[in-house]
Amino acid sequence: MIRLPKTDVLILSASYGDGHQQAARALAAALQEAKPQLEVEILDFFRFVNPLFNAVTRCSYIQTVRLAPRLYGTFYRLTGNIAPDSVFQRRLNRLGVAKLAHFLDDRRPGLIVCTYPTPAGVLSELRRTGRVRVPVVTVITDNAVHSQWIHSHVDRYLVPCDAVRRGLLDRGVPPGRVAVTGIPINPKFARRRDALALREQWGLAPDVPVVLVMSGAYGMLGGTQDIARLLADFPAPLQAVVVCGHDRRLRQRLEPLARQASRPLHVFGFLNTIDELMAQADLLITKAGGLTTAEALAVGLPMLIYRPIPGQEEENTAFLTRAGAAVAAADLDALASRLRELLTQPERLAELRAAALAVRQPHAAETAARLLLELRREPVPTGQGAAAGGTVPAR
Repeated sequence: MIRLPKTDVLILSASYGDGHQQAARALAAALQEAKPQLEVEILDFFRFVNPLFNAVTRCSYIQTVRLAPRLYGTFYRLTGNIAPDSVFQRRLNRLGVAKLAHFLDDRRPGLIVCTYPTPAGVLSELRRTGRVRVPVVTVITDNAVHSQWIHSHVDRYLVPCDAVRRGLLDRGVPPGRVAVTGIPINPKFARRRDALALREQWGLAPDVPVVLVMSGAYGMLGGTQDIARLLADFPAPLQAVVVCGHDRRLRQRLEPLARQASRPLHVFGFLNTIDELMAQADLLITKAGGLTTAEALAVGLPMLIYRPIPGQEEENTAFLTRAGAAVAAADLDALASRLRELLTQPERLAELRAAALAVRQPHAAETAARLLLELRREPVPTGQGAAAGGTVPAR
């Protein structure tokens, strides 16, 4: 008797920040848009493996990034070139392996996608031992190359840009296993919007530059309060919108400042309408998260990157500045100088906007979904992993 799958596509993600989950949701939506009858399930891997472990490590990650970013950067660099057969990597690839194997036996997915590196390593181990025989795909969500994303028995990598593709090839990944799709984002960021109509809807002046500040889903943009104070009394005309995400304390600290500011300063918590704010903004001040910057590129929004987190965000910043779509500032004085330059030189903002539009990939989720659906139809050789010749052929 043939056992039919309960889940057609399983997406494994993680809630360390919100970007990996956003990418997973964008992929799920694109897959179901392309094939409505498809059963797609998203699983938060660490929460599934151990909810307490997930809560502790997630909190530790957020606090480390906020309070000791250099420590995080050191960890990122130290783990950037770990050999796949090292003791550390072998143990990491065993995290929750038995529990995940039982889950997969129950769900019987036809394709498994990872938007976070750790479950990709666990699945690579399951492929190596023959317990998983369906295609495994890794979706890289930063413009960065790091060893934790690369595993011998992953069939395909969907990457943000040519530079990441070259980085994977340099580390020995065969060319046929890597496809450049862009970072999957919600398709609403690709829609054309009437900026003036949006400003009227949001109560913003039509003829004053809008500076949007995004602190990240968990308020991890360092110095958001300092940025808000700078904008509240900035010498050049502007109106500021600060999005605090889920950080309630940050929002509570900024609201009194907004009431006393000499420039319009609007403070919000977590929003599902960031696409509307980006569409009407003239400039985005943010850290360099992969999803946020991909969304900004999609709408052609110039970026001022402030104090990027050491590691992948520094690499995202390098990508954006090389492309000419962003400028960076390492401290508040540099931020003020950059901001003054951009607001008093409209032609410079126009250059950044044009560069953003030149490298954007607003349909990355749809492109990735098409490749995933093609891959789902390809057979995977029984008992073989990608490194042993079990690679799904590139089309």
